[in-house]
Amino acid sequence: MKLKILLLMTFFAVINLSAQGNRFIYEYQSRRDSTRTDSLKKEFVNLDILPAKSYFYGQAKFASDSADNVSLAKQRNATPGIYTFKSTIQDWNIEYVIEKSYPDFTMKWFTQIEQTDLNVEEKTEIKWNILPETAKIENYNCQKATTKFGGRFWEAWFSKDLPFPDGPYKFHGLPGLIVKLEDQTKSHQFLLNGSKKLKSKDESWDLILALRKEAENETKSVKVTPEQYKKLYLSYKNDPAKDIKLKLSSPNTRMEISFGDGRVIKDNAEIIKYYEGTLSEKYKNNNNQLELNLHKK
Repeated sequence: MKLKILLLMTFFAVINLSAQGNRFIYEYQSRRDSTRTDSLKKEFVNLDILPAKSYFYGQAKFASDSADNVSLAKQRNATPGIYTFKSTIQDWNIEYVIEKSYPDFTMKWFTQIEQTDLNVEEKTEIKWNILPETAKIENYNCQKATTKFGGRFWEAWFSKDLPFPDGPYKFHGLPGLIVKLEDQTKSHQFLLNGSKKLKSKDESWDLILALRKEAENETKSVKVTPEQYKKLYLSYKNDPAKDIKLKLSSPNTRMEISFGDGRVIKDNAEIIKYYEGTLSEKYKNNNNQLELNLHKK
């Protein structure tokens, strides 16, 4: 009990000293396909720690959503009821946003299964085993901790030099920011790469949500529990292109897929055929998610 009280006091002291917030940038490496050694991908992700909450999101996804939502807002003002969606196939792993509310760390996981926007609400308590082992990582004095989460065994290194009880993804609850985190198989690895003080002009996911509301006139996402998310995810493996079929059935919707080599698909029948083949292959190969127990029977 004393430890929890001390953590909360330290946490609020840090928040008061940094009213605008802090951005911590991680390098994230992950292996989507456990059967392929060459499937390791790298990207950069942000953890924005604000006075009352934090946002975890991918930098590439943030940049794309900013541009897309500005475009949709302009279209809504110019031609109400008719939107053109341009989809460029990307190779991101972090296509979601995780919002943690302080001090109880209630979470909202804004994610998507194909064309369905989801708000997965949960409160995840992570039980850590803090060990005496220490090390210098990225010029921070760190201490080791381990835990089991999402069907994996994790090793974390946190630093009291950064007194934030937060970390990448859904991880939290240590007496310092997580500097390094990896699972036992080294399929998922986070390493703190840099940081900056946030100013009022710095963009974060508050802007994304505002732009989305402006673009759609209201933000619509389906609220589900983690159990409902798992059921929905497994159902899409049977018919992954069903949302594309439904969307393209509307006469006011036009879609095109552009590729890096300059190819473009505009015909609806070809788009559906492409997605049926591509998405089926994606579900087959994307078998090594961070939370295994949310994506497998």
